[in-house]
Amino acid sequence: MAQPATPAEVIPLTLMAHRLTPREQEVALAALRGRSTREIAAELFLSPVTVQDHLKAVFDKTGVRSRRELVALLMTRTLAEAGL
Repeated sequence: MAQPATPAEVIPLTLMAHRLTPREQEVALAALRGRSTREIAAELFLSPVTVQDHLKAVFDKTGVRSRRELVALLMTRTLAEAGL
């Protein structure tokens, strides 16, 4: 039986479609979960500066300027994919 894809299934595909590296995807997903730069750095064993560099690359590749815009972009696409 076919069912709409869940956000957990759609968001990683959307990140890959934007050509994010695996590490950029990890950082983006952590940011989507509301983690701070410091929390992401500790979780992924990175420096806060490296996390910021990855976020800058994510923003450039997705065409957004902030975490808030990134969440809006991904959730809008996810809801559209789910037909909502």
